[in-house]
Amino acid sequence: MSSALQSGTVQRVFGAILFIPVVAAFFISQSTAQWIFLALALIMVWEFCVMHQMTRAVRIVLVADVVLFALPAPFLYHLEALAGGPLFPAMMALGGLVVLFVWLVSRDGMAVFFVALLILCILSGRALLGLYGGHHFVLGLGLIVAACDIAAYFVGRRVGGRRLAPVISPNKTLSGAAGGMIGAAIASIFLLGMIEVSAGIAIIVGVVIAVLAQMGDLLESALKRHVGVKDSGRLIPGHGGILDRFDGYLLTLPTMYIYSLVA
Repeated sequence: MSSALQSGTVQRVFGAILFIPVVAAFFISQSTAQWIFLALALIMVWEFCVMHQMTRAVRIVLVADVVLFALPAPFLYHLEALAGGPLFPAMMALGGLVVLFVWLVSRDGMAVFFVALLILCILSGRALLGLYGGHHFVLGLGLIVAACDIAAYFVGRRVGGRRLAPVISPNKTLSGAAGGMIGAAIASIFLLGMIEVSAGIAIIVGVVIAVLAQMGDLLESALKRHVGVKDSGRLIPGHGGILDRFDGYLLTLPTMYIYSLVA
């Protein structure tokens, strides 16, 4: 293994270690988990704005809207009590206005698509965290996504082979994608087995999450290539920005929220 690869791996491990206190806080307290989610959502939107070199005024407008989208459940319930009904339809309508606003200031189809997906992800995450035990549900999803990322990284580096999407992300391989699915399936068997879900169902859940997580990763890679940047930020050593680290949730959180509605 080359020294450059070793250095990159060490940085990624160190960056992951920095999240251990965050994961612990997320697990212990649902209230704290919601505030952490709000902070992460704000940083991701700010990174999106910086990548697109949006003006400070536009950034402030988007950040202010995201505060509403990711508002912790107790505050949202209070607003709903004042309004006399659920605010989710109004949030969706506001999200549509934000998407229109981004189109008007950027005229960039990729930016519009991505911000729409990001808003949907944030709204879904907030809704899931408002459910009873929702922080454990989201954390479990996070562990499966992390297992997918870790397995994809090491298998891809070790095995190599044909590129998954050479135009969008030249470093990703089919072997890494397969490794990610296996890693997610194993993590899913372990986690869902604790609530007596069959191994077969757990494998299906893990593979679906892995596919969606890697699709989210590719979507963010396409956005970065579109705007000509390597990373969304420099906040996390070896990982880039918060958006780089959490792109695996762009599709998984909305899917899990839809599942929570129909299950």
